[in-house]
Amino acid sequence: MSDTKTRSFTLRLSPEDQTALAQLCDLYGLDRPASIRQAMRQVLAQHTAPSRHGYFVPVGAVRPTSFPVHLNRKSIRE
Repeated sequence: MSDTKTRSFTLRLSPEDQTALAQLCDLYGLDRPASIRQAMRQVLAQHTAPSRHGYFVPVGAVRPTSFPVHLNRKSIRE
């Protein structure tokens, strides 16, 4: 038996959140608790410190691909 402690919690979801969770369950092919855990892991794995150059990531991608974008500052008149 593992010595790892686990925690449970209650989460109240709005109707929109319930719909989003159902979509996650379908996407991952998992039940609700496992889908929430998977989504948390995925977000944390993809989180990087903000870059001075910026990044764009496709919305809704299961494994988003990011690409660097360099933003040039221009004068007010341009």
